[in-house]
Amino acid sequence: MDAGRLQNRLNLLGPLLRERFGAPVVKIGLEAGLSCPNRDGSLGLTGCAWCAPAGSGRGRAHLGIAAQLDQGLARLRERAARAGRRPPLTLAYFQAHTSTHAPTPALRAIFEEALAVPGVAGLIVSTRPDCLDEPRWDLLSELAARLPFWLELGLQSANDATLAALGRGHDVKCFARAAEEAGRRGIQVVAHVILGLPGEAPEHTWATADLLGELAVGGVKMHNLMVLEGAPLAEDWRRERFQPWDLETWARAAAGFLARLPPDMVIHRLCADPGAEILLAPAWAGSKDLALRALAGYLEENDLRQGALRP
Repeated sequence: MDAGRLQNRLNLLGPLLRERFGAPVVKIGLEAGLSCPNRDGSLGLTGCAWCAPAGSGRGRAHLGIAAQLDQGLARLRERAARAGRRPPLTLAYFQAHTSTHAPTPALRAIFEEALAVPGVAGLIVSTRPDCLDEPRWDLLSELAARLPFWLELGLQSANDATLAALGRGHDVKCFARAAEEAGRRGIQVVAHVILGLPGEAPEHTWATADLLGELAVGGVKMHNLMVLEGAPLAEDWRRERFQPWDLETWARAAAGFLARLPPDMVIHRLCADPGAEILLAPAWAGSKDLALRALAGYLEENDLRQGALRP
């Protein structure tokens, strides 16, 4: 699709990264072998309702951080050579499960291992707002002062009833406190939200956008809810207790969400890109281009831009 259709209406991450670094930038997802309090018994054993057993991982933790980065960098160099271009700059992305769910010395070791690999220009850490204490905050503050860094924090919804029903294990105030602490320490926060959670209508999604506009949040990463093999939600879907949004409903909700965000908030992702082998529903989620075309079309047809519907 024509990326300009969205870039002209939204404050997207890609152009901002190219402007900041003066070159294309690519994230390499890393698996540190960490678990999640919703899986290791700290809070639960089955994970949040929407989460597949592997989280966002692919079973590569046994390779080690440096080896995962070396493999990713080698692939990027090969692609660049075939295209006759220089390799892009790389951000080390700790994405799988909860990337601060370990003692601080262990976290320092894995983060430093990533930063020691030549070609790594920055760091991204994805976690839950209830997995941060003073020592962890101190470590993240140190990293943020050294290099390009942002902290991805899972909110998912501004509706406490939704979070409780789906077994999230924390409430909205927990997220707000973590965002405030990050802002106090100069750490850029990117909020994770899910559009289309069971029991939610587009209006719930828009209330989440309103909340993010009130907090110390610099960016947002949007997920369209999907039914994934092995996730607790899959059984509800099979028993026809739950039906995910159709594409038109998602596009309307996503457009309204974006139009309610501050115009300077950075959009890190518009929709998820699942593995075909675990996607059960909705079928349209298997085509990111289809989803983005629907979103661009809705924005254009209704003359909406980021921030246009700010309260």
